[in-house]
Amino acid sequence: MSALSHLAALLGAGTGLGAQALTQDGNIDAVLVTMQKRARGRTATHIAEDQQLSALQRFWQTQDIPVFRDAYLVSWGLHIPHKKESLCVLEDGPRLERLLSCVDGWGEQPGAYRRCYQGLVKSYFCYSPTSEDGKANARNNWPMFRDYLHDRNWRIKDERANPDWVQVALDNRQLFERDPCAPYVDTLLQGDTAIIDSLCDQLSISKTSWFLEKLVMAQVRKAVQKSDQDFSGLLRRLLHVLGDNPVLRDSGLRLLLDRYAKVPGLNLHQDLRDLTVGWWGNPWLPSNETRWGGVTPEAKAMVSDWLKLEFIEDFFTKLAEDGLGDPRRMEFWKRYVHAIEHIEFALGSSARNSREPDFVALRKKMKGLICELDAPGTNNAFIMRMGRLVAVEFSDPGNALYGYDSSKTVPFNTSHTLRLPLDVDNSLKQKSKSVLWQGHHGTPDSWNKWESIVEEKLRRQFGIAPALRRQASFEPRQNSASRQASSTAPTLNASQTQPYSRHALALFAEANGLQINDKSGVGGNLWVFAGAADAEIMRTLTAWGFSHKPGKGWWK
Repeated sequence: MSALSHLAALLGAGTGLGAQALTQDGNIDAVLVTMQKRARGRTATHIAEDQQLSALQRFWQTQDIPVFRDAYLVSWGLHIPHKKESLCVLEDGPRLERLLSCVDGWGEQPGAYRRCYQGLVKSYFCYSPTSEDGKANARNNWPMFRDYLHDRNWRIKDERANPDWVQVALDNRQLFERDPCAPYVDTLLQGDTAIIDSLCDQLSISKTSWFLEKLVMAQVRKAVQKSDQDFSGLLRRLLHVLGDNPVLRDSGLRLLLDRYAKVPGLNLHQDLRDLTVGWWGNPWLPSNETRWGGVTPEAKAMVSDWLKLEFIEDFFTKLAEDGLGDPRRMEFWKRYVHAIEHIEFALGSSARNSREPDFVALRKKMKGLICELDAPGTNNAFIMRMGRLVAVEFSDPGNALYGYDSSKTVPFNTSHTLRLPLDVDNSLKQKSKSVLWQGHHGTPDSWNKWESIVEEKLRRQFGIAPALRRQASFEPRQNSASRQASSTAPTLNASQTQPYSRHALALFAEANGLQINDKSGVGGNLWVFAGAADAEIMRTLTAWGFSHKPGKGWWK
């Protein structure tokens, strides 16, 4: 083949390739989008720590910024101590003023100026006092620095192209005012965090910034000023926010507890109870007194009552002898929760050693309240202290209630191993020394049921009366027995009065917030303390054979 023919063959192959249609590939579009986003993005060029520290130290010594590179580096490091355990520029007034004056020198060049301004914003949100001297100095310097960022905000915009963070800073100029959190609180309380997420992303606000901490407390303070209903509706979300911020958890929780204690009814809020006790421990134990010291006595008493109610439910359900629960004793003692000052659990071998998840969680909840009971199987005891009375109930309802007068003697020591045999050393059952002994006999409808007898003895011997205030919940936790009781409780709206029984009266009184004083067991009358102004109450009690005595109540 001649040289000319060879050249023609080569050219022919190239011409054929050039005639082929180009293959479409969408990947280039994604690359272009990425490049555009990067060009507009907030991320600054990585600043080497040694270069930044060198620039800080030079400025600290000379108080001069000879080149733009130093102005840029120092702007990003105003919150960084110029040497270990020393002050930063934000804590030194003259140096801070000098730095800002030097940065102003680049104000006619928006591209350069905004790079310094971006660093100043980063330092603004990152600053955290490092010493007591620094705190005092920074308090004086901070308003000047904040006003500088606010007043120079407009200078960062270029008439041509701007990174995304520039528009975010322009739209949120209030970040550099006295109350930077106010515009965002209502939106956050509604659960919308989009704008804060954008601020943090575009302005390099870290999760440890003072700004986010202030936002948490601003939400709490705004919420506690709302109506009872609105505040209660926000409570669960605020508890979640505080749970993610251990630094502010205690101060925020105190505000929430004190506010909730003012909500009428003191209704059980299970999340508030569980999280508070989980963070601070049992409110009536001396070892936890410091943690609980910042709340009002009313708030502390509220949580104490909630926790005691839970313990009563746990004992008479989870620790019951037959595992089926004992709703009668549970409901009886729940009415005395306001009078119970201290609770202890004497656990037998099964409850102490069980590895079942329910028992492990229960023992954790009862930390500091558990005593050792030398008893086999599922034997357990529940010890309640109410003024002079020390009352002991047992997991087996076949055991009687024992009560001792602490002003005379308590024949056992809970710091030592407790026992069950009658009248032996350190036994919970010392009949000869008890001032209250009562078996759990009698049906709920009988005139001599044990509840009425014990109630009268508690009132007469110890001056302890039940409280019929209902402990409700926004999301009530009910067992089958309480659901059945609530479904059969006589109410004011009943179209027909149910047939009278002592049990029906108790349910009616509890549902309508009335008090009962039953002296029929000692030859007296049965009293219901209510006025005659409510027509429905009057109709029901009259139908049940009660007579009204002005100024006192209803009796039969």
